[in-house]
Amino acid sequence: MKSKVFKSVILAGTLLSSMSATDYDVFGHVGGFFNKGFGQNNKMVDFKDGKNKTADYAGITAQVGIDVGFGDLHIGAAGWGAFPVYGNPKKIGEFDSHNYGEKMYSTNYGDLSDLYVKYDGQIQLAVGRFDNEFLGSDWIIGHTQGVAAKWDAKYFKVWATWVNDYTTYGYQPNRFGSELSSYSRYSSSFNKFSIGKNDLFGGGINVDLGILKIDPFVHYWLGVDDNHSMIQAGTKVALELGSDNGIKSITSVRFLWQNIFGIDKDDTVLLWGDEELRFNNMFKVGAGWYMTGKNNSIYAINDKSRFYGWRYLTGNSDNYYFSGNASSWYAFAGLQTDIINFDLLYADGNYNEFSAIISWNVFELKDMLGLQIGGGYVSNGFQSKAKQQNNAVIFAKLSF
Repeated sequence: MKSKVFKSVILAGTLLSSMSATDYDVFGHVGGFFNKGFGQNNKMVDFKDGKNKTADYAGITAQVGIDVGFGDLHIGAAGWGAFPVYGNPKKIGEFDSHNYGEKMYSTNYGDLSDLYVKYDGQIQLAVGRFDNEFLGSDWIIGHTQGVAAKWDAKYFKVWATWVNDYTTYGYQPNRFGSELSSYSRYSSSFNKFSIGKNDLFGGGINVDLGILKIDPFVHYWLGVDDNHSMIQAGTKVALELGSDNGIKSITSVRFLWQNIFGIDKDDTVLLWGDEELRFNNMFKVGAGWYMTGKNNSIYAINDKSRFYGWRYLTGNSDNYYFSGNASSWYAFAGLQTDIINFDLLYADGNYNEFSAIISWNVFELKDMLGLQIGGGYVSNGFQSKAKQQNNAVIFAKLSF
């Protein structure tokens, strides 16, 4: 009897000791987004009464999750949801009874955004649902369902992933408020997983030689176009000169080739150059140019471009910048600090945009609680009144 009691005390002490070494991180946000259209081309037919109405909307999103760490091993879970507060038109299609807000946020109000086991050492490995930004990919950015791995060596990083399903929840890297602007959950949530039908297998190498960075990659998609498979391959080459405390030049060139198997004359390419000058790692100015092949649009989960229009302009126009047979140039400026951030951009060519967005970090309490508010103006450039799309946006986000 004494032996059993003694063993129980030892076991309890071991458990308490291991619990004391456990790290807990609760994370999430509550945010709101309002997008008001006022251009002639923002108007859509409201099938509820047959009248032309300006497309605008408002919605609320929220996420709450927990990450439990046992040294390098992490287990996490989180839920993400949204509610469309307002939308106009009230009925966006003859056979679609949703209003515009429900189009942007859906009526599938909740989703399990994260459910993962992750090892976070020199080799990073994640299984389940997780934010895969740790991979360092230019094109696979967001929440994915599957497996992702990355090996971090001295001068290079090697990554690979199998993506069974994905969602961005509206998020686009470095574009203020984008994670609040729309919501759509994983297509496999509360549904069959459809493994092997539209999966993505991707891999790449991130070579870091100091001033020179080279990031080749390859993607193999299953079932993207009438169940045809697709391959993409390309690279990014970036030259970084100067210092963060003075003037720094970042010159990058990206190339991507894409082909859908079994479809004739569908090959397309993306050639994209970008030059950014930073001053004291605070002010930025620069310009860029890109062109796409004539046979198809570029297919991607996400990208690291600078454009706001595709997600922020309302109405029937698609406004996708990497559509087929497109060529545009752009110029930009901005401010990046711990308190105020600002983006200004003008693009002209097959894709047009003028945008000015500001974000203010009102407060941040020791990485525990922070409030961000912002807003601005986005248009499809200085076009004729009949083609004009203009949108004013405001957003607020309380993060924890």
